[in-house]
Amino acid sequence: MLMNTLINRFGLWIVLGSLLLGLGRVWAAGPASGQPDIPGCAAMPPKTIDAPLPAPLASAKGPVGAKLGVWIKPDGTVDTVDVIAASDEWRDAAVAAVKRWRFAPVVFEGGPIAARAEVEIVQVGPKDIRSTVSPLPNLPGEVHSEDEFGVTRPLLKVDPDIILPLMVRANGREIVAVVKYAILEDGLTDKIEVQEASSEGAVRSALDLITERKYQPAKIRELPVIVAYRQVLGFTSSDPRIDALSGALDVVDPAYPFERLLAEEEGNATVRFTLDAKGRVKSTELVETSHADFGAALIAAVESWSFSAEAAAAQNVREYRHDFTLVRVPYAARRLMAALREGKKTPSSAAGLDARPKAAARPGLAYPTSLLGQSVSGTAKIEFVIDRVGLAQVPRVIEASRPEFGWAAVTLVNGMRFDPLTRGGKPTELRVIFPIAFEPPKAAEPVAADAH
Repeated sequence: MLMNTLINRFGLWIVLGSLLLGLGRVWAAGPASGQPDIPGCAAMPPKTIDAPLPAPLASAKGPVGAKLGVWIKPDGTVDTVDVIAASDEWRDAAVAAVKRWRFAPVVFEGGPIAARAEVEIVQVGPKDIRSTVSPLPNLPGEVHSEDEFGVTRPLLKVDPDIILPLMVRANGREIVAVVKYAILEDGLTDKIEVQEASSEGAVRSALDLITERKYQPAKIRELPVIVAYRQVLGFTSSDPRIDALSGALDVVDPAYPFERLLAEEEGNATVRFTLDAKGRVKSTELVETSHADFGAALIAAVESWSFSAEAAAAQNVREYRHDFTLVRVPYAARRLMAALREGKKTPSSAAGLDARPKAAARPGLAYPTSLLGQSVSGTAKIEFVIDRVGLAQVPRVIEASRPEFGWAAVTLVNGMRFDPLTRGGKPTELRVIFPIAFEPPKAAEPVAADAH
């Protein structure tokens, strides 16, 4: 339903196949037209001092006019005039008239600067000629639109592969996200916001992708400027369906074990699991694994999965093998681990943050099935990093009353997302400690404390 709504609203979306190991390329619809709505744009039209109009065109059988892009010198006189659109019979007269215009100089930091304006001149009657000056951003640091007069479009230089969530790779589901972001003067992306998405997995994939994109920046007369984008990203997986996950309602990705990721070690694990009549996982068994960490991480993820009752009735015993490969690790996680190998740590002080961390999305917390018969309570503390778009990255167990609680807590944190953090209005990252309490399902639902 949401996908049809997005397609109808934006008129274009393209799905790509040819994905390998859950990775793929995405083509997206272009940015929304009109004035950018990213904060920072304070466009004001230069004020005209003298604006002579062309003589009425007596031979006009209907409305005639011209839309012109005007380049203004610092002293307010017109430098050049570009024709955006014009009636053939009035083009030359409109350009000649506007070249004689004078504007009040646009002032920035105490001095006049060159500026632009978009001018429309229309003859609506035998002697009725009207002109309008449309607002355009002119001051340094303002945000522009890609289709704005005088702006050369940015060119995508680094377009990384998309890392698709397991739920998409398992069932070949199409996911779509509407993303708004800015391309800065250095070609990096900023102010990334997913406005609509078909799933939480789509949100995470879109944020991870856009953060890594790099552009040749947009320019106005060779001067790099910021442009605002709004895009519809659509993508799907062409991987073969995973039989063990048929009928899945909710499948979270297992967290890549911290120590294995730090060592850049790849591996795999296979888990056999059974479903109850409602499609919930009621037991798990580790069949094989290349390292105990991979097995524990996969078991914790599987214990949070759910399936339809119909799927459970058709196949209540299943076996799933998961390959832990570095190419499936989010880009921010790879960057953070590379920095850690160099002895660099993300700051852990919340001092100076513009707002406290606030969770925007959090998956359910599963009580370990292996402990159900013991009905024990427990706790775990997880350290992780909130990256610059709010995704929880590289979770690791600081302490846990039982190892099973530690892995279950890591699985929860691995799927969390926060409102992006800023210091002084600039994106920042933060290392936090997250305490989590477990109670047996019959006693109480598991609860999680606030990050601090």
